[in-house]
Amino acid sequence: MEFNVIITYEPGEDHSNWVFSQLNSCVGASYIVAKVRSSIILLSVQDPYSFWYNVKQCLQGRDTPIHRVIPVDAVTEPLLEKVAPIARNYALNRIPENETFRITLQGRLYSVNERGRLVKVPSIEAIRTIAEPISRKVDLKNPQWVVYIRSVPASRWLTVATVSVARAFVFKNIRVNEIGDPLQP
Repeated sequence: MEFNVIITYEPGEDHSNWVFSQLNSCVGASYIVAKVRSSIILLSVQDPYSFWYNVKQCLQGRDTPIHRVIPVDAVTEPLLEKVAPIARNYALNRIPENETFRITLQGRLYSVNERGRLVKVPSIEAIRTIAEPISRKVDLKNPQWVVYIRSVPASRWLTVATVSVARAFVFKNIRVNEIGDPLQP
C-alpha cells in the first residue's frame, strides 16, 4: 500500500462521506484511496504539497470535519534506525541554515535490541536521536519548520512511520487561516 497524504477528521461514517464530498469538490478525483479507517484516510496523490495547498485554499472559511491534511515525504518501517536518516536528509535539504525547526513525533518508534527483539523507544530519546545531526536551531514554541513523524496503522498487523518536513503551518488544523507555500522559506 502506497500513500503520501494523511487526512485526519472527526469520527463517524457521515463525516467520512462529507470528507470525500469536500475533497471531490476541491480537487476532483485526483487521488487514489489507499486506506480508510475511523478518523483517518490515507491517499495517494501526484504532488502531496500541491494537494494540501489546494484543499486548504478551498476549505478556508467553510465548515468541515477535516482536522488535518498532512503531506508525506517518506514511508518506512517504524524503526528509529530507519526514520532518523530519512528525517535528517529531508531536514537538511529543506530547512535553511538560519531558520528554526522542531520535531513532532506522534505515535511510537521502535529499535531492535541485542536479542533481535523490537523494543519501544521513549519519545524524548527518539526525538533527541533524530534532532542531534540536524544542524539547525531548535525552537519548540514557534518553529518556522516542523519535522513531523507519525506512526500509522497500515493494516491489522502492520504499522508504518511517515516522515514529513515542511513549514510549521502545514501541520496546524485545517481551519487555521495561515496559508502559504509549504516548502519555501
